[in-house]
Amino acid sequence: MENTNKLHYLRDPDYIKYNESFESTAVFIVRDVCTSVDTSGYWIDIITAPNTPKQDKCGNILWDFQFIIFDLFPRTMKPDYTHSRSDEEDKYITWYTARNDIDKQKNKGVVGIRYCIEPILYDKNKGKTRKKTVFWNKTFNRAVPEKWKNSSCEYRTIDVPLTPNWKYSIKSVKKQSIADESSSL
Repeated sequence: MENTNKLHYLRDPDYIKYNESFESTAVFIVRDVCTSVDTSGYWIDIITAPNTPKQDKCGNILWDFQFIIFDLFPRTMKPDYTHSRSDEEDKYITWYTARNDIDKQKNKGVVGIRYCIEPILYDKNKGKTRKKTVFWNKTFNRAVPEKWKNSSCEYRTIDVPLTPNWKYSIKSVKKQSIADESSSL
């Protein structure tokens, strides 16, 4: 990869599309959450990952996957980070090298090692609360700003739900042969 433009990742439409899509999350799940599949020394190629996008209260997109089918390809090309100046540039260089290496291997007829995993998206804080002291209006039976203080107000400690903390876990992992693919899709 030519490194003539250090900020190329900001303008590469394929990289932008990848980062905004479910695919980058699927790669993260395979690489960092699914500990029973050793991905070290391999590139991860997502084959299919049916999902339902969800939005949290902050507007972040969460991907709820039914399953993820992926291939592992040996890393025959090495990323060159010598001119990189940021973690984001490193990510782009890695992505760019992976895409090129996987494409070259596929064109030579190399078949990756195929797996199917079932990730589960869950809220680690579901049902958990914290104590919070609020200014309570007894007449209206609700919390109010302290500037609304009058004789019908008092301090109360209430339980407040914790902010959701979304995580992925892995329900199942299955190594597949290419012949299994049609039955899984």
